[in-house]
Amino acid sequence: MRSLLVLALLALLTLLAASAVSAGDFTRSGRVVHVVDGDTIDVRLDGGSTERVRVIGIDTPERGDCQAAEATGATRALADGKRVRLVGDGTQDTRDRYGRLLAYVWLPGGRDLGYQLVAGGHARVYVYGGRPFARVAAYESARALAGGKGIWRCGTTAAGGAPAGACEPGYSPCLPVTGDLDCGQIAASSKPVRVTGSDPYRLDGDGDGVGCE
Repeated sequence: MRSLLVLALLALLTLLAASAVSAGDFTRSGRVVHVVDGDTIDVRLDGGSTERVRVIGIDTPERGDCQAAEATGATRALADGKRVRLVGDGTQDTRDRYGRLLAYVWLPGGRDLGYQLVAGGHARVYVYGGRPFARVAAYESARALAGGKGIWRCGTTAAGGAPAGACEPGYSPCLPVTGDLDCGQIAASSKPVRVTGSDPYRLDGDGDGVGCE
C-alpha cells in the first residue's frame, strides 16, 4: 500500500511539473541565427535544435507598416548573432497559436530585448488576452523613455480624426484619447483593432486581443 501511495505521489509531482512547464516556466540558452521581424527571432539552442521565438510583452509593426523596417533593424542590431537566454513567464503560455516559443530574450550584459525595443520607440507594450505578463510594469515604464520616437511618429491622423500624438495607449491602429469610444465610432478602415494594452474602451469583449471584429 505504501509503495502505491509513493507512486501516486510521484505521478502527481510529475503532473504538476508538466503543468508548470506548459504555463511558461522555462529557461533555455542559445544563439540568435535569424531575425524574422521586430518581435520574432530564430534561436539555435545549445542542444542543437532551432526555435522560432515570439518575444513576450511587445508588438512591433507588421511588414510594410510604418516603422516596420526600423523595428526589424533595431532587433537585428541588438540580437542577431548574439548569445541569449530565453526565459518563459509563468503567467503566459509556452507557445502561441502558431507554435512559436513565447519568451523574454535576455541579451549579453543583462539587457532585456523587449524592454530595449519599447524604450527605443520600436515596439508597443502588448498584453495578450487580458493576461498581464510579469514584466508589464517595467515595460510600461520603458514606454515613457521612447519620448515620441519611432512608431509614435507614424500617421498624420488617428482613427476617429484625432491628431497624431493623441493616441490612447494600448490600441493599434491609433485611437483618439477621449472619454469613451465604441466600435460604431471607429472608421471601418481601422477595424479590427488590435488590443495591445489595458483596453480602456472595452472593445475586446471576448478577450482574444482583437476588438471590433
